[in-house]
Amino acid sequence: MFTQFFTIGILMLFSAMLPGPDFALVTKNTLLHSRRAGIFTTLGISVAVLVHITYCALGLAIVIANSLILFGIIKYIGATYLIYIGISSLLSKQLDHLLPSGGQSRRSSMVNIVAFRQGFLCNLLNPKATLFFLALFTMIIKPETPAIWLVIYAIEMFFLTVGWFSSLTWILSHPRITRLLEKSEKYLAKVLGVFLIGFGVALALVNQ
Repeated sequence: MFTQFFTIGILMLFSAMLPGPDFALVTKNTLLHSRRAGIFTTLGISVAVLVHITYCALGLAIVIANSLILFGIIKYIGATYLIYIGISSLLSKQLDHLLPSGGQSRRSSMVNIVAFRQGFLCNLLNPKATLFFLALFTMIIKPETPAIWLVIYAIEMFFLTVGWFSSLTWILSHPRITRLLEKSEKYLAKVLGVFLIGFGVALALVNQ
């Protein structure tokens, strides 16, 4: 069990660190809004991870992966959502470049629940996440695994996700980083919007 614990931890951490929709969304909300927005986006992603783990433990992931209709619905809803967020970022005029007394450019605020919802749906509607957790539950976590260890694995994956994306948020919102990015701030929304649209298109092309 301890070998499984460390194996799952390493795979989960590597999966979270790979550039993808979650990475792009946390980066966008942190840089264009605030550290708080990045943290709530992180919490949304992490709660979605718990949802993936729950339905995998119940055996529903196999049903989704083997159903052309269900997989397609999740895939296209997820792709549409990413493209929507990307286009919204491209078209937004969120940043005004007035400088307050602190010398830092103002950023538009994002309501906590909106940041949470974006993170939650971004991860939940990603069929690649479904396939990742399905792989964990078929190759590493066995059917005979005791329920207490399933809970331990779930807690482990939740906190690894929170830890990684929270660290990313704190780094990106550090004053030195924000000062370095200040001159290119007006382009960030556009670039990150393009990335999200690209991830959405790539997601739409994913095969079972």
